[in-house]
Amino acid sequence: MSLVNATVEFQTDLASFWEGVVIAHDEEAGTLVIRDDEGIHWRGAEDHIVVILSPNEQVAHAG
Repeated sequence: MSLVNATVEFQTDLASFWEGVVIAHDEEAGTLVIRDDEGIHWRGAEDHIVVILSPNEQVAHAG
């Protein structure tokens, strides 16, 4: 399953974690590219992330 557009938490080093949106996912290689709120890209392995909101989940907002 592609993780493109998923909101994820990713580890940047041993003690640092950030959130971002997956903008590219190579399912065969198990790698992805994530863009954080500041527009910075992180490239790494999909086993170093935690999915917060999958791309097929929809969030309803009260109007």
